[in-house]
Amino acid sequence: MSDTLLQQVNRLYDLERDYLERLLARDPLFAELLGKVARAEAGLLRGMDSEQAQALKEAKRLLFEISFEAAFKMGYLYAHTHPLDEVAGLPD
Repeated sequence: MSDTLLQQVNRLYDLERDYLERLLARDPLFAELLGKVARAEAGLLRGMDSEQAQALKEAKRLLFEISFEAAFKMGYLYAHTHPLDEVAGLPD
């Protein structure tokens, strides 16, 4: 049975996840967003017990995982369904 394109993308993402996170961390906008999340998380953690804090950390991890995976898959699919010259002409 052959894999679907999304299954292949998912495996590629799993292999490249750490690299993608390092690339994103160097992006000024993403780094700013990470900083805001860290400050908000620190504020929330002050009033939580350890079980609540662990649940918050897990929720954040899952949210980032969903975001990374969705963005990666959308970019990968877009790159394979639109001509490169069309993509290059998109406004920033």
